Amino acid sequence: MDVRRVGIDWAGRMITKRTRTAGPILITATIGTAAVAALTAAASLAIGPTDDYARIFPPRWLSFLAVTLVLVSLLVARMTSSKRGTRAAGVLGWAAAVFFFGASGGAVLDGFRAFFWATGIPSGDFATVDWPGATARAASLLAALVTVAWAWQLRTDPAGAAAGAAASARTRIAVAWCAVAFAVPYPLLKLVWWVQDDSNPPVDVTAGFPVMELLSFGSALVLVLLLTSSRRVPLPAWLLVAGGWCASMALLSMGFLMVFGLLAQATGVAAGSVVFASDGATLMVLCVYGTWLALGVVMLTATLGFIDARGSTRDAENARAHASIAA
Repeated sequence: MDVRRVGIDWAGRMITKRTRTAGPILITATIGTAAVAALTAAASLAIGPTDDYARIFPPRWLSFLAVTLVLVSLLVARMTSSKRGTRAAGVLGWAAAVFFFGASGGAVLDGFRAFFWATGIPSGDFATVDWPGATARAASLLAALVTVAWAWQLRTDPAGAAAGAAASARTRIAVAWCAVAFAVPYPLLKLVWWVQDDSNPPVDVTAGFPVMELLSFGSALVLVLLLTSSRRVPLPAWLLVAGGWCASMALLSMGFLMVFGLLAQATGVAAGSVVFASDGATLMVLCVYGTWLALGVVMLTATLGFIDARGSTRDAENARAHASIAA
């Protein structure tokens, strides 16, 4: 037996194992999460909102549009292997992800309500949950995550061969500065409100110090900086990736809640809480949720870039190991 040949074949199998299995697993996950999103959305529509707070959220039938788009994306990718067809499948996949995010609008608020419901912490009506709608919104958010992974895999140049090290460094710097630009305004606005209320408090209510806003947006900024750092971070990669996925999903869900919620309210499809006659209120909603949406896009970009960089590093190490065995 040629031991060296066996070693070379084993190394080659290890290098390509992830590539061979990622496709079928991801396709199965995409179909499965889309099916769950459709079923839970149908059940939520049949039952209707069980709590008034859910009436201002985007309509549940957005999930059906998203499911249709992602299934068409899968079919196009299956039927063609050309760059143009793959690019079209990717565009359809990203469009499906956007609609899944829209359908998930309110999932974060559902989570807070479920927390107070489960813990029994006194919070009044905030401890009530629209369970059918919450389940459907959570399923749509999970489908959005998997669909993003599917669309990202469909890039015509997944290895980023056209981008050199200098371009990659510039991209990381740009993403980091965008994170600073989008993470600062909202907590700064809350801090200004707190200072104003503290110096001139209303008769019946005062705004508390924005601890959660500062912590959450500060943590998001630090996470983006870690994901885009060119230096080795003394933290497990899986922890950074998990944090990036969770943060980007929450931010994008809240951001697209604004987009689809305002569209639904403006067209009369759903009720809403924004008074369009008040330019100040409309502008405030757009600015607040707009920064969440933009920061979510930045967070997702940083996370996917970090995953790509890690994959490229592993592939390079495996290639060197393969070459050393062959030598």
